[in-house]
This record gives sequence, C-alpha cells and structure tokens, in this order.
Amino acid sequence: MSLPDFHVSEPFTLGIELEMQVVNPPGYDLSQDSSRLIDTVKPQLTAGEVKHDITESMLEMATGVCRNIDQAAAEFSAMQQIILQTAAEYHLDICGGGTHPFQTWRRQEVCDDERYRRNLENFGYLIQQATVFGQHVHIGCTHGDDAIYLLHGLSRFVPHFIALSAASPYMQEADTRFACARLNIFSGFPDNGPMPWVNNWQEFEGLFRRLAYTSLVDSIKDLHWDIRPSPHFGTVEVRVMDTPLTLEHAINMAGLIQATAHWLLKERPFKHQERDYLLYKFNRFQACRFGLEGIVTDVHTGTHHRLADDTLRLLELVAPSADKVGAASAIDALHQQVKNGHNEAQRMRDFVADGGSLSGLVKKHCEIWAGR
Repeated sequence: MSLPDFHVSEPFTLGIELEMQVVNPPGYDLSQDSSRLIDTVKPQLTAGEVKHDITESMLEMATGVCRNIDQAAAEFSAMQQIILQTAAEYHLDICGGGTHPFQTWRRQEVCDDERYRRNLENFGYLIQQATVFGQHVHIGCTHGDDAIYLLHGLSRFVPHFIALSAASPYMQEADTRFACARLNIFSGFPDNGPMPWVNNWQEFEGLFRRLAYTSLVDSIKDLHWDIRPSPHFGTVEVRVMDTPLTLEHAINMAGLIQATAHWLLKERPFKHQERDYLLYKFNRFQACRFGLEGIVTDVHTGTHHRLADDTLRLLELVAPSADKVGAASAIDALHQQVKNGHNEAQRMRDFVADGGSLSGLVKKHCEIWAGR
C-alpha cells in the first residue's frame, strides 16, 4: 500500500472532529442505535459532516475546512441543533466527555463497516473497549516537510493539550483516579503514543512503507498516533484531547492548537531531535493522571514545572499568533480557565461526592451540551 502524495493545503486552515456519546434516557447508558440517528441527520446538513465511529454508541461530528474558529463554531452550532432535534425525536440524548462513566465494553456493537469489522478481527476486544470519545484537530500545511516539523513541535505540548481537555475520570462504574483515563484504553494497540522518529517527509514515506509490510496497516487511517500527518487532507492531526462537555471549550482547544501551529511554523523556535521524545510518555502520563496539577520535566535541562504554570507560558508565547489567526478569544478563555483552576474531571468528582449518581452525571452532561 503506497502513501498518497501530501495534498497542498492553505496553511493554518482548521478542521475539527468531535466524537459524541449517544445515550438512552432515562437510564443514560450508551445507546446502540447511532446509525438510525446519523442516517436521519445527514440529509439535513448544509455544512460539515456527521458519520459513524467504531461502535453504535458513537456519533462523530466534523467541520469542513475552516479559516478560523468563528467559522468552525458556526458550522458546529448549526449541526448541534439538528443533531439534538433529531435525537429528541428518537428519544436519545447527546453529550461530551471522554468516557461514559458506567457503560460496559462487552455490550458495544461495532458499526457495520468493512474497516471496523477488519479492525475487530485484528484487535479483538480492544476495539469494543475503544468506545471512548475524543476531539481531533487538523491544521493545514503546504507540504510534507512542514507537516513533520509541525508534528514534532506540537508533540512538545501534548501534556498541555491533554490537561486542558481532561474529562474522563470515571470508567466501568469506578473512579480511575485519572483526570484523563480515556488514553489508557489505547495502551494495548501497537501504535499507541508518539509517532516513531523521522527527520522529514521522505523519511516518513520510508516509515510508512515499512509499516505497510505488516498485516495491520492498510492506510494512514490505521495509524492512531497521538499526532499524525494526514497527507490526503494536507494536514497534521492532533488526537489527544477528550471530547469537551461544551462546544465552546472544543472551539477554544482548536484555537489554541491553530495558534500554536502558526507560532511553530512562523518562528521555528526549535531544532527538533530524536532526544526530545525521551521523556514524552512520562510527561504524557503526568497530564493524564493529574491534569494541570501534573509535573512535566524538561528532557534537556531536567527542570520540573507544574503543568498549569507551563500552560500559562505556552498561552503567552502563542498570543501574538492567535491574534493573526483569529483565535485570541480562545487564548483568553483558556488563560482564565487555568488561572481559575477550572477542571472538568474534578467537577465530575464533586458532583458525585455531593450525592449525585453516575447516571445523573451523564444526564447533567447532556444538559450542559444542549445548553439547558
């Protein structure tokens, strides 16, 4: 299987994907009936896309190619209203969050799709366990070498992106003690974590060719690294965030990534090297386990920083770029979030500690998503 040529995209254009939970009131367990909902919504859309994901409990909503977060927000808002209205007709509800707090993986039905059926054959129960919900953000690039530079640059801030979006403390009826437990689900897959090191696009083509020798890789879509190049779109795709509880937060996360990409490609502040990744999984773990209270370690100096403090530094660094790409409002909102200690995972725990049930928590998330 050959790798497609890298599609030339307008730099810093934006595409956002959100994997949403489809749930059944009044018990608020995951539904197994997303296909009917998706088939009804699709003809009503004038922009963006709604599609299946791995299992029948998942609905993915995606923007088209957007120039800025305002355009993305408008597309998502229109889609959101259609999805919610149609879901109500089928007595279903929709919410965000990286995991459903009490669903059991054994009940999950894989969508009737050739690729997903092949994945089920290859990976067994891991595919059903992957009924978790994330946000993906695509950033346009003009050529493959820029994409590789951008991928390595964004990888430095994977802990920050995880911590800012962490919204999956509960799984299988238990408090996992993680802020983001969703990413742990992928630890059994052979492509978990960072992409193997390459210097440039030519080396990436060689890497893909070797991966395609295996029986597990038919296309770039079969590689689920934290950040991956998507040559058919001409983008770099960041895949580490939990699906936020609100559309506003999803837009803000996309704005941060767009602004960071602009800063990285315009300023070229780093000379990337393979050594940069030596502590990648340790810093990633800190973000998943403790969120913004986690500690990240600089691989070159050995210095420690609280993720909250390091995130504030990142927001200051990218603020001028945010002005240029129309994402200043996102940077301001995220700065306020960090300063206020806002933490979706902790708010979920507080709800349960105050006597709320896990089904009540999902109901609350549905109300939050719908703005009720």
